[in-house]
Amino acid sequence: GQIYIYMYILNIYLIKYLATPAVTLFPPSTEDLKSSRATLVCLTSDLSQRSKGLADVSWMSSGESVTEDVSTSPAEQQPDNTFRISSYLTIQTADWDKDVVFTCKVSLGSTFSEKEIRKTSCSL
Repeated sequence: GQIYIYMYILNIYLIKYLATPAVTLFPPSTEDLKSSRATLVCLTSDLSQRSKGLADVSWMSSGESVTEDVSTSPAEQQPDNTFRISSYLTIQTADWDKDVVFTCKVSLGSTFSEKEIRKTSCSL
């Protein structure tokens, strides 16, 4: 029966290791929107020591891949020993006002998580 216990522990470890990343997408600040360019922030948190090397952040605008005006930070270690990665996309304020949909996708091996944001989804 001991081998099953090891398998069980290994499965829990793998599930945690390959868990879908936690992704939060933040809208531009009010200050930002007063100028012609604004910044979206995509935060990937709860990454493990191993999974941080696998995390790949990509951005889309209206479903099209965006590679320009993207800046992604190296993984930062948190007090609880998890890691987080911040990625920034600079957009035209006009696109935000046109209600363009922006997407942040975080891939982790074969799993991924994506979040969408647009102006109308943020208005209270």
